Amino acid sequence: MSRYFSNSRKARYSNGRTNLIAIIVLTAILSGILLYFTNERQNKQVLYSYCGDFGFYGKSLVLMKDSTFRFSYHGCSQANGFIAGNWNTNGRFLILLPKQTNELLDKKYQLKDNELIPINKPEEDKFTLCKYYKSKWERSTKIKIP
Repeated sequence: MSRYFSNSRKARYSNGRTNLIAIIVLTAILSGILLYFTNERQNKQVLYSYCGDFGFYGKSLVLMKDSTFRFSYHGCSQANGFIAGNWNTNGRFLILLPKQTNELLDKKYQLKDNELIPINKPEEDKFTLCKYYKSKWERSTKIKIP
């Protein structure tokens, strides 16, 4: 009976479990480092980032240095999506060439200061550079308490 519960078997089982935990922890750390550097590399490719109003949340248009764009929108639980494509400028106009059509994204915008104003859509559908953008909740009238 003592042969089955000897100290040498306990030590081997314990070392095996310790090795497994060490491998899992090391894999998690390396995955995190890889994701961090991938994100940093991708952020260096961003040329301009624009934000706008859409439902409760908002929409964003990211123009990349390689003339591609990413448009994403999040309204409420059912209204969200993502579109990618190419972009170019023609004077004071930004022309978007999406890979798929979407009624929320105009194909031509006028560049005006820090804003992109749509040509074929209402002006409320404009984009603002994200560093100057304020959500509609921030733009609403604030009550001053004396």
